Amino acid sequence: MNNTQIEKLIKEIRSEQHVSPNEEDEVIEKLIKEAEFDINSKSGAKIDYAADLTARGLLKNYVMYRRFGRIAEFKQLYAGDYADLQAKYYKPSDI
Repeated sequence: MNNTQIEKLIKEIRSEQHVSPNEEDEVIEKLIKEAEFDINSKSGAKIDYAADLTARGLLKNYVMYRRFGRIAEFKQLYAGDYADLQAKYYKPSDI
């Protein structure tokens, strides 16, 4: 994800999740990158979060749960969404 996309996500997250003005953009950016890495690695693909709105929603929810230290709960609640992304981006091999 490039800087412009991250800045747009930060604005969305601030608006949708009522983030305190005291919370620094750098912290939110770090959480976005962490979420992107986690979702991409679990789905096995580099996802375009501007085009895949389901994945974008999952990323924003990851950030919300991570901000409140509830990542284990997030993983339980959204395991099905991860499975859906894995199925969507599955690329069979000839091995």
